[in-house]
Amino acid sequence: MPVPHTPLDLVSAARPGGEHLHHDFLVDGRPLLHRLDETDGFDTVSPLAADLPPTVRAEHAHRLLLADGSRQVIHSCPDCEDPGCGAVTAVVAREGGDVVWRDFAWQTGPTADPEREGYPGVGPYRFHAAAYRSVLLRLLESSACRRVA
Repeated sequence: MPVPHTPLDLVSAARPGGEHLHHDFLVDGRPLLHRLDETDGFDTVSPLAADLPPTVRAEHAHRLLLADGSRQVIHSCPDCEDPGCGAVTAVVAREGGDVVWRDFAWQTGPTADPEREGYPGVGPYRFHAAAYRSVLLRLLESSACRRVA
């Protein structure tokens, strides 16, 4: 039985300690980072963080838009988006007219092991593809995420 559709949006949030605003994914009305913190408390942020270069944020949004079935960084170390540093990743795939995020895992190398390092109770999330694209395109069009020429 398919997972019901989940609303997706973006929300501004502060890192622990209150500094450096960043965007987080608002999944079903709640910041995704809060769901992850309840599971294990890792210190991660979205790669859409305001203090990362705009090209990094834009590239991340473009990878999420592809939804090609590959594993993508959803939250990463506060200083970079390298899974080797530690990152929350998920498979981001198209399924019909939807985009699904599934198999969330803590990844510290080239591959993830959702069975050993997974997030029980987090996901899968099914988004209407048009709404999903709209959220990420809105981010790309915002001044905070424009590509630098």
